[in-house]
Amino acid sequence: MSYLPEGCARPDAATLEAFWQAARQQLSNAGLPNDYEVRWIGLDAESTTEILELIRAGDKTGTFTLPWIVARTDQPTPQVGAAIILIDFDGQPTLLIRLTEIVEVPFGEITAEHTAVDGTPVRSLSVWKPMHTQYWNAMLSPFAMTVDDDMPVWIEKFELLYPEST
Repeated sequence: MSYLPEGCARPDAATLEAFWQAARQQLSNAGLPNDYEVRWIGLDAESTTEILELIRAGDKTGTFTLPWIVARTDQPTPQVGAAIILIDFDGQPTLLIRLTEIVEVPFGEITAEHTAVDGTPVRSLSVWKPMHTQYWNAMLSPFAMTVDDDMPVWIEKFELLYPEST
C-alpha cells in the first residue's frame, strides 16, 4: 500500500481490491495500469469529504505534492498515467483518478494559473498559499524542514475515472 500520512483510517486491502476490480470492469480497463496507488487528500473528515465532492463535481482537477516529503517517506514518484484510489477519512475507497500532467514549480512561483486546478474554496492565492504553508510545515516538521520559496512543488493534474461524475 502507498504511504499515507497520519490522520485517516487505514483502508482494508480486500475493500481496496474490490473497488479496483469494480472500476476496471466498468471502465473495461481503459488503459489502466496493472496496479494503483492509494491517497488520502484532506486534513480531517470534513475537509476530506468536501475535497472528494469537489473532485466528483469536476471543480477540483488537480492536487499538489511536495517532492521533499515523497523522498523522505518512500512514496512512489508521481507518474503521468498512474491510477490513484482516493480514500475517505474512514479509509473507504471513494474515487479513482488518473494523473494526466505533472509540472514542477518552486513554491514562491506558484500563480493563480497553477492553483486553478484546486477546488473553488481554496483556489485564490490569498487562501491557497497560507493554507498550504501551514499544512506543509506540519508535514515537514518531522524532517526539521519548513516551507520556503525555493521548495519544489509538483502540480498534478488528474481526471476522474470512477465512479463517473453525475
